[in-house]
Amino acid sequence: MKTCPQCSTGYPDSHITCPTHGVLLNEIRDLKPGMIIHQSYRIIRKLGQGGMGAVYLAQHTLMDEPRALKFLSPELSQDQAFTARFLREVRTLRQIRNHNVVDCGDLEAAEDGSLFFSMEFVDGPDLRGLMHNTTGPLPISLALSITRQIAEGLGAAHSKGMVHRDIKPENILMARDGDRWLPKIADFGIVATKESSTAYTRTGGTLLTMAYAAPEQWRGTAAAQLDGRTDLYALGGLLYEMLTGQTAFQAENYEGWAEQHRNTPPQPPSTLRPDLVNWQGLDALVLRLLAKDRNDRPKDVAELLRLLDAVVCLPPQPVSVPTVQDSTPRKAPPAATLPVSVPFVHQLVAKPAPQRRSRQLWPIFLVVFLVALCITGIITFVATKGSAKSAHRTYLRTNLQTAVPRTLFGSTASVETVAFSPDGRTLASGDAETAELWNVDSGKWTHTLKGHSAWVLSVAFSPDGRTLATGSVDNTIKLWDVASGRLLRTLEGHSDAVQCVTFSPNGSTLASASSDRTIKLWDASTGQLIRTLLGHSDYVISVAFSPDGGTLASGSTDHVVMIWDSITGKLLHALQGHKDIVLSVAYSPDGRTIASGSWDHTAKLWDAASGQLLGTLEGHTAEVRSVAFSPDGRTLATGSGDGTIKLWDPSTHELLATLDSHPTGSDQSHHGVRSIAFSPDGRTLASGNGDQNIRLWDVSALKEN
Repeated sequence: MKTCPQCSTGYPDSHITCPTHGVLLNEIRDLKPGMIIHQSYRIIRKLGQGGMGAVYLAQHTLMDEPRALKFLSPELSQDQAFTARFLREVRTLRQIRNHNVVDCGDLEAAEDGSLFFSMEFVDGPDLRGLMHNTTGPLPISLALSITRQIAEGLGAAHSKGMVHRDIKPENILMARDGDRWLPKIADFGIVATKESSTAYTRTGGTLLTMAYAAPEQWRGTAAAQLDGRTDLYALGGLLYEMLTGQTAFQAENYEGWAEQHRNTPPQPPSTLRPDLVNWQGLDALVLRLLAKDRNDRPKDVAELLRLLDAVVCLPPQPVSVPTVQDSTPRKAPPAATLPVSVPFVHQLVAKPAPQRRSRQLWPIFLVVFLVALCITGIITFVATKGSAKSAHRTYLRTNLQTAVPRTLFGSTASVETVAFSPDGRTLASGDAETAELWNVDSGKWTHTLKGHSAWVLSVAFSPDGRTLATGSVDNTIKLWDVASGRLLRTLEGHSDAVQCVTFSPNGSTLASASSDRTIKLWDASTGQLIRTLLGHSDYVISVAFSPDGGTLASGSTDHVVMIWDSITGKLLHALQGHKDIVLSVAYSPDGRTIASGSWDHTAKLWDAASGQLLGTLEGHTAEVRSVAFSPDGRTLATGSGDGTIKLWDPSTHELLATLDSHPTGSDQSHHGVRSIAFSPDGRTLASGNGDQNIRLWDVSALKEN
């Protein structure tokens, strides 16, 4: 297309000068703001580019209202079969007239012959943008409201014989209706039209949106044989994503998506978001929409609306607590009122033989005497042991709380992470854009590892101590040779900051947690991506392998601790209890307990097998940034933004000691404890701090605990 530089009118490419002004026309590829199209539309700006062509925001010069103009690509505009079929589709679509479907005008031709049609302009995000800008999954009531309105729009279209065939978040435009969202379905009929297009066939493009396409589409069913149940499957995928923050299936390539949709049953949404269990019928509805056989889905929108009406929120069932009356022991009836059927022993007690009472009672006196003697001994033993235990606790507190740590100087910024090598001779730390390797005995650094372009948030040694992994805000993971400090490999794949890295116990796998809401598992020897774990609805801050490597735990800003099968990637448990961000997780050495630290100032202990909460450790006055078990599992350390480290007995939840020599000042965020780690022998505790220093604490007294 060409345009006049004076009147901004568009002309075909064959024109050289403007017929009105006689000036040379400018050749353009994109329509420019101010251009007049079809003598009716003034271009305001370009809204986007898609497979069909470009979309522009324009002002109708006569009606004085905004419209969206969708221009077909040159290939599609020149395909007569496509344009004829598409014109029929648009004319049918204009008959729908539903407030949940984007209003569509007729097909028109611009001055250069390119085809476009005008649409209602929706001044709001699409559903993808709404989900992206929402912290965590959408509120359940909002997700159900959006689903209902999309269903009503689909029902209006289906009643006219129109099937969308490409329901996805990008095709749901979100308008405002007062204080509520009004979803509007866009791009009806385009897929069916494209599938009959010789021009599109020549391009060899895929017609499926892989995350939402129904199994029958993956099996190659012709567009004419698809019905409304195909749209309902995709709507089930949208509802799943709105409720959980992730798509029902995940795959790395076309073949993987096809296999997932055709053969893999989706996990119930409540396994990813436990509060959904309170919504009766919701899991069943989502899974029915995602049924592989379309005959198992709701037969039409009317049935879907009835199923939505049946979804109700039930309050959590209270725990049954016996009343005072129920818990009070009841007195036995008097002997005279006992029925005849009472066992013989009861009758004997009620009617003892008086003649030989002294002979029958002396064994009882003897038993009572012996029991009393035993009780006295036990009391004495317990008192002595309790006194000794109390004395030992006092010894621990005195020796630990008065200890002066050894400080390693040299970091140029807040020390975000520390880790000991398996032999305990080397300490790794991360700050600013570098990682440091320190000799523990001398307290001097041996290597500075430079390569990241942003803050290093996590370091981890491989089990053999030869490799160090570092995770950074620059979205990458780097593997380094510990002996030489040489960079071995860079792992790329995360789309946001890498918050935590850790090796599996056998060293074959590296796990990484990221702000992109994912956990990735990598082959540690090749750097190849093995699997991506999706389930958290917000940043994943920490991740830890169990001692046997069979499971891993993760903590997130969504306040949830999750336990995963590290082999299959299946989510096993979602542990809810923290009231704020979960900053750290750690397994006990025996693998039975998981500790988690949170921004809610607490640490929690969980049963690793069942996910049951075992206890909450309270005492910090700021966020618990790091948790670490001692190698023997008898002590749990918690490091906090309040500048202290607390040592706990994980079996009794008793506070053993508080290490408090970190300067806190008025701004704790710059001086608190960022990371802690026990040495392999359990005698030293390292802490990375906001004051740019690393401290080494002598906690050998714990070995005697």
